Amino acid sequence: MDKEDMAKLKTAMLEAATAAHLAAIILDYTHQEIMIVFQELEAEQQNRIKTVWKTVS
Repeated sequence: MDKEDMAKLKTAMLEAATAAHLAAIILDYTHQEIMIVFQELEAEQQNRIKTVWKTVS
């Protein structure tokens, strides 16, 4: 995954408003790619994504 792809993934993750949207993104990338980009996010951004994802449960 190059820097451009990582930037696209980061943008998609940050723009996701629903758990379904996050799930759709996850299908397009590997676990490792998702985790690399997630770990590069600021804590506030990570928490926002976690909150969106929790709506699944």
